[in-house]
Amino acid sequence: MNSFDRVMAALRHQEADRVPLDVGGMTISSIASPLLKQLLEHFGLEVDFPSPDSIQRIGTPPLALRTLLGIDTVRVGPPRVPEPEGLRAWEQPSAPIRLTDQWGILWEMRPGDHYFHQLTYPLGDGELSEALGHFVRLVPGTKMIASIVRDGLKGRGEAFPVVDRDCAGLFEMSQRLRGMQEFLMDLLLDRESSEALAEALFDYKIAYWDSVLDGVGEEPCVVAEADDYGAENALLISPSLVRDIYLTRLKALITHIKKRAPQVKVCFHSCGAIRPIIPDLIDAGVDALNPVQYIAAGMELEGLKKDFGKDLVFWGGCIDTTRILPYGTPGEVRDEVRRVLDIMAPGGGFVATTVHNLQADVPLANALAYFEALSGY
Repeated sequence: MNSFDRVMAALRHQEADRVPLDVGGMTISSIASPLLKQLLEHFGLEVDFPSPDSIQRIGTPPLALRTLLGIDTVRVGPPRVPEPEGLRAWEQPSAPIRLTDQWGILWEMRPGDHYFHQLTYPLGDGELSEALGHFVRLVPGTKMIASIVRDGLKGRGEAFPVVDRDCAGLFEMSQRLRGMQEFLMDLLLDRESSEALAEALFDYKIAYWDSVLDGVGEEPCVVAEADDYGAENALLISPSLVRDIYLTRLKALITHIKKRAPQVKVCFHSCGAIRPIIPDLIDAGVDALNPVQYIAAGMELEGLKKDFGKDLVFWGGCIDTTRILPYGTPGEVRDEVRRVLDIMAPGGGFVATTVHNLQADVPLANALAYFEALSGY
């Protein structure tokens, strides 16, 4: 069974020859560039790789490493942010370095930082209703995106293609444009403008995915969308606001995507304690859920598998990346991965990947223990 067939089996809720593994299929199931460099050096492989998202400082695993570790996925799509000139994906800057994304947001990385930090908020001044009057609605580069996707699908080999988004979701992008504190107040004090911003971002998403699907054609693949609604203990905003403003538009977006390309499956990423809205995500057309943050309230794996395992593929939750993976021993890492697999693997419907990216502070020994525990399961 090759990688493509292995992931297809998971999407059909069937057990394969082993649990499929995703590393780098999405910009939130990837690996920090310094850790990727260590892995390549450990195995004596050439250290040279691009970054699909320079802000997060993640790297694209080369084919040789994907083959060695049994990685079954490959990301397809444009980079989310151009790589900064003169700074390779795994290098630390010797002085502060800045970049501006397509939304006009300025980001900075300083010596000693692992990631870029947001400095500016294009809609951050004054009332949201007034700021929206100056908001320039973006239009994605349709022909360029379709060409990138088409070429990526042609070059995927036997890997399963995950066609990725190029920006955050409607709720998260609203916070990036406005500032989190300001926007959370806007949702309560200026609902009309908050929805107008969501609608503008929705229009961009429709245009982006239309461009992507021009490149996809009839190719089976997963398309990856995201919006972070949860903290570790609860949703960030009320369930009614999530449903009324964001999930209605998510459902419209997924309906549009599947009408254009009925063969695709949709993987949706949302961190945190999102159990109250999982039935709504299923109703919206979500086929696979990521990252499955099982240490968050209500997100225990046994309950998720029992209650939603017939309707959802769990694309993640293989190991917590905030505690055990960076701070445990290699033995604890192996034990935790095997515990999760014993719960999630039976019956299929599970793609193994960490709860969000493998971060830069993960010891090499723990990363190796993670992959060792997955081998042949």
